Amino acid sequence: MEMREVGKKELIVSSAKKVILEKGYKNISVEDITNEARIAKGSFYTYFKSKNLVIDYILEEVITKRKNEFKLDKRKSLENTIKSLVRTRIKLDDEKLKENLVLVNLFRNVASLDEKTLMLLKELEKVIIERMESIILAYPKEIKIERKDIKFYSKMLNNIISNYKTFTLFFSEKSNQFITDIEEVKKKYQTEDFERNVEIISKSILKILTY
Repeated sequence: MEMREVGKKELIVSSAKKVILEKGYKNISVEDITNEARIAKGSFYTYFKSKNLVIDYILEEVITKRKNEFKLDKRKSLENTIKSLVRTRIKLDDEKLKENLVLVNLFRNVASLDEKTLMLLKELEKVIIERMESIILAYPKEIKIERKDIKFYSKMLNNIISNYKTFTLFFSEKSNQFITDIEEVKKKYQTEDFERNVEIISKSILKILTY
């Protein structure tokens, strides 16, 4: 019984991600989610009282994953640590790709989000920035940034990676629209441009940290 219940909850979450990518967060309803999941509305409300709470659940899961996805290994050189971080943030498996595309959609519809959802988005950003701060603090010989400036640098470097993902990796120049299909992103992974861009981003971050 418990396994079936967990499966139904995850079905709702998976269906919500799918319809968000298809229609955009502000355009979807609980009915869209239940139609995609092929369940009754009553089943939806057993687990979530509103579509906002589905999003909050997704964000809470993402936050937990982000806290554990990158392990700092001080035995590595700063250069290799930066390369590893950039690749972890950019080269994503299927599930993380879906999550990231959903996040892009949420940011594009930020005016439609409630206060708790906005707080969770800020918490996610905080987790990512703290990861960058930990790298800066782990290499005091190579990085001479004053402690009072670490948060600023961490935010700036996070923006470099995030902007590349949002406006290059997750954006289609052909259709002039944000990508909603993970297969389209995966095709970009196979190009020489992608590998070159990862290298450029990594080197740029390294130069900023060690100027």
